[in-house]
Amino acid sequence: MTLKSIKKVFYLSLFLGFGLLTSCDDDNDTKIIEENLVDIASSDSNFSVLVQALVKADLVSALEADGALTVFAPTNEAFQALLDKKPAWNSLDDVPVDVLKEVLLYHVLPIYAPSQNLSDNQGVTTLNGAALTIDLSSGVKIESATGQSVSVTQADILAKNGVIHAINEVLLPGELPKDITDLAIATPDLSILVQALQKANLVSALQADGPFTVFAPTNAAFQALLDSNASWNSLDDIPVDVLTNVLLFHVVSGNIKSTDLSDTYVNTLATGPNSEPLSLQVEVTGGIEFNGDSSPVSGLIDIEASNGVVHVIDKVMMPANVVTLALNNAGFTSLVAALTDSRHTTDFVSILSGDGPFTIFAPTNAAFQALLDSNASWNSLADVPIATLDAVLKYHVVNGANVQADQLTNGDVTTLGGTITIDLTSGAQIQTSSMQTVNILVGTATNDVQGTNGVIHAVDTVLLP
Repeated sequence: MTLKSIKKVFYLSLFLGFGLLTSCDDDNDTKIIEENLVDIASSDSNFSVLVQALVKADLVSALEADGALTVFAPTNEAFQALLDKKPAWNSLDDVPVDVLKEVLLYHVLPIYAPSQNLSDNQGVTTLNGAALTIDLSSGVKIESATGQSVSVTQADILAKNGVIHAINEVLLPGELPKDITDLAIATPDLSILVQALQKANLVSALQADGPFTVFAPTNAAFQALLDSNASWNSLDDIPVDVLTNVLLFHVVSGNIKSTDLSDTYVNTLATGPNSEPLSLQVEVTGGIEFNGDSSPVSGLIDIEASNGVVHVIDKVMMPANVVTLALNNAGFTSLVAALTDSRHTTDFVSILSGDGPFTIFAPTNAAFQALLDSNASWNSLADVPIATLDAVLKYHVVNGANVQADQLTNGDVTTLGGTITIDLTSGAQIQTSSMQTVNILVGTATNDVQGTNGVIHAVDTVLLP
């Protein structure tokens, strides 16, 4: 071979070799990742529920920001398993936002931690401040503060601002909060209450933020309710509207502990005339009692839930009408005695048990005693002529109107026994045709006592026509 030929072969080889090296260098170029963590998750159908959760918890921008984060990303199946843990959680919409946010932050590390950077028994701190532990003894697992051992099913899904490791279970930083419905479901002796809530479509109402105070009847209490009506063999026999109002009569807004109770009335979520909240009587003198005949079950009061408190009681409380409200109130025993006097030809109990609605100005026991003291020959109600007593009682009843205190206006009002005049110029007062000035006793225990067929306002003097 001539020198010229050798040079040609050398230059040709050099050229081909340079071209090959260039080609190989092109093949090994590092791909630049443009997608952030949220983009990557959004593009993978296995993480669609995770993305929905991030949106609901307002954490999307946090995972889109520049930086270096590590996300342990639960799959859709993992989120479904979380929802299945709580009967009340049918979708992410049922998970409280604050709970969801804390859970999601428990899946994020403020560092870049691809799999090669993880070590066995390594402790890491998440964005919610709680710890996780890495376990490499058998695959890659993440141990939570609640004792979970969660497997990484796909590692090192890279993003421009971090890395994702897919996991097969949602990590929990603590026990899931139990709302009132959860507590009821977890209590065997409240199983009929749960059935009733389901029938009345009130489960979601008691999963709301609240807070609520719930007086929860036992199974025996519900059975006694069914036994009280020959046509009620099961909850299915109770009209839904009746059952709904009965159940709502056991719910009060606010977080009321046993130590907060006093002799008073509280507004329930049940409603009566004009959609006014029905009043529930609470008594503590001589022992705690509700609605005149229902008592708390020993050891089962002040049960705290994430959205309120539960007191288990021994009887289903039926919403009371104005007669029952008066009968159950120790401050109205004289009024009850007057209404039920056997000399009457007017059946006041039957009248006031009707549909109404009624507005009743109810004299206290002290008011009736003052009436007796006004006549030397009246030592008891039996000494008051029945015609007088009849006329006096009718003068305290307004028929066809359910008037709460804030609805009172100055002017004449017709009662069953004549006309009275409301005067609000110096407080809530009543002027009678006999020139009395009578005070309406304003207070939670004395006025706006709402029954199913009317409202009661206590007064400090017996009205005389």
